[in-house]
Amino acid sequence: MRLHRLAAAALAALACAAPLAAYDRPLIGPRLGASTDLGQTWRPDLLDAARALPLTLFRDEIFWRNVESGGRFVFDNRRATYPDLLPPQGAGLLFLVNNPPPDHDGGTTPRTAEGAAAFARYTAETLARFPDISILEVGNEMNTGDFAWGPGWDAPLETRAASYVRLLAATAGAARAERPGIEVLGGAAHSIPLAWLKEIFARGAADHMDALALHPYTVRPEQLARQIALMRREVPQTANLPVAVTEFGQTDAATAPAYLLKSYCQQALSGVTLSVWYPLNPRGDGLAALLTEDGRPTPVGETFRLIRAGFEGRPVEDVAPDPFTWGCRFGEDRLVLWGAPRSVALDDGVQALDARGRPLPSGGAARLSEEDPLVLVSSAGSLRLGREVRLGLKEVIADSWAQFAYPGAGAADPFARLVRQNGAERPLEMRPGQERDGVPWTPYLGTGIDGLARASAEWALPSSPPAGEIDIIYRYRSPRAATVLPEIRLEPWSDGVTLSVLLNGTPLLSTGVERDRTLRLAPLHLAAGDRLDTVIGPRGDGGSGAGVRVILRRPPE
Repeated sequence: MRLHRLAAAALAALACAAPLAAYDRPLIGPRLGASTDLGQTWRPDLLDAARALPLTLFRDEIFWRNVESGGRFVFDNRRATYPDLLPPQGAGLLFLVNNPPPDHDGGTTPRTAEGAAAFARYTAETLARFPDISILEVGNEMNTGDFAWGPGWDAPLETRAASYVRLLAATAGAARAERPGIEVLGGAAHSIPLAWLKEIFARGAADHMDALALHPYTVRPEQLARQIALMRREVPQTANLPVAVTEFGQTDAATAPAYLLKSYCQQALSGVTLSVWYPLNPRGDGLAALLTEDGRPTPVGETFRLIRAGFEGRPVEDVAPDPFTWGCRFGEDRLVLWGAPRSVALDDGVQALDARGRPLPSGGAARLSEEDPLVLVSSAGSLRLGREVRLGLKEVIADSWAQFAYPGAGAADPFARLVRQNGAERPLEMRPGQERDGVPWTPYLGTGIDGLARASAEWALPSSPPAGEIDIIYRYRSPRAATVLPEIRLEPWSDGVTLSVLLNGTPLLSTGVERDRTLRLAPLHLAAGDRLDTVIGPRGDGGSGAGVRVILRRPPE
């Protein structure tokens, strides 16, 4: 993972959770692990600190160049023998194989049958040397140019996918021959790129893996379940396949605890069986680590400890009562909740904690927030919404972020998302993600008019082609007579955007927006069938885009 890839988060589609369509395996809190770097930097002090978390699943490598020379394998240095130290402290290794050969294919990522066979042999030799390795991950973000390079990899997606499946097949075969029953993780994808996944599964990747490895850095927690559900629908081979999130993390240390807890909840609801935080200790890349440089738990490390103690391995169910709230119930006595602000009433015996596990001064009441999830724990052994936990009146009527739905996904989205050029309108259409250069690596909405205009639940990108500007429209059609308070949140990029709001075609507001703004309109009285349009247009020579969220609230009583 690198920081410049985290910047792609602005291009990730965003939505509320949706039920899984095909996955029918039991849903439980995933096994929790962390990415370590013992194969690169010898840090024996981290072992004691990791034990105290406690961390019992390390994701790490043994570099090929450190153990093979001239066809002979020798494991004789600390960076190649550290796996021996894990079983005595009750820990296991998720072994990642993803480095180029010292003596094959010119030192680039294996692409030939000979190179793949050598890669497989290196894997089998490592498994033979370390009999306690039970999980193997083949490849690391192979849909990117960061960890796979050379001929066959700097190529169109189809060629890259063929190279990867060849490598996966050889490696999985050798690993299973050496260690029957080993769990093989394949797919090796950054984000959730449906185009890449379609290509590898069309070439038989499902035959060589027990779970699909994803690194959803560009996917917000609230969107994760929806995107995985879409993946299971659009890529049939993944319909009932477990998912292993073998890397995810956050650069903002202040929000990392909430991000980890939210992500873990939504992963659990999505059939994720392994959840690996990146990183354990600081790596110099800005991502929030579980431990400080001197081995003390950080705030997100405290969240890791909370999850391990209270959620890992427990049955989980979705308890979200509406599209504006997210929640998981782990077992009978633990809830995680966040969403649109409102009051939360708690019975006696229900304790409220923050994302780090610290008690909150509830006094029988708490407050729901989109930013800070609540952890609720019952001493009575039963905890259910509507009984021991009761939510106050919800104020939100419609929300373009929380209610976003991909076309055909079956969820009710009150906002039609359209493009308009020279007065002609057409719906935005779903795009798979990574189907060509310069587009998001997650599913998004696009148009055939040009190659630039696109949108997601979180952002809109209008454009200015020679044939005429292309606007993005968020259209709300009122299902019944109601009075609403419109709120429009804009976070412009570059040159900014134009904003227009129209009721049944009559302008209510028209302005340029160059900086972050929240615009609140006076109450609107809508009749059934009335059309409220929020229109985002280009501004400047090349146009630009913006983070966009349209919320309609009830007026205060």
